[in-house]
Amino acid sequence: MTSYLIPLPSGLKFSDWGAVVAEQLASFGVPHPSSDADWKVWACALFYVPALTARGLPSPDSYGTWDKWAERFVEVMG
Repeated sequence: MTSYLIPLPSGLKFSDWGAVVAEQLASFGVPHPSSDADWKVWACALFYVPALTARGLPSPDSYGTWDKWAERFVEVMG
């Protein structure tokens, strides 16, 4: 299984972190996030990529903040 160089979210705004993720996952057509406020919408869109879903992505609805979700996302994608 391929590993990706996705940083932990510490000290980053969601839009900056999401841009890095979008670059790393560009081959899957992952878009850049549109705004910090829409992090759950962006995170839910990742479930439309079967190769990512197969890794067991964390549900953004299970997290109150984007950074906690992102920490788990990094673990899953690592």
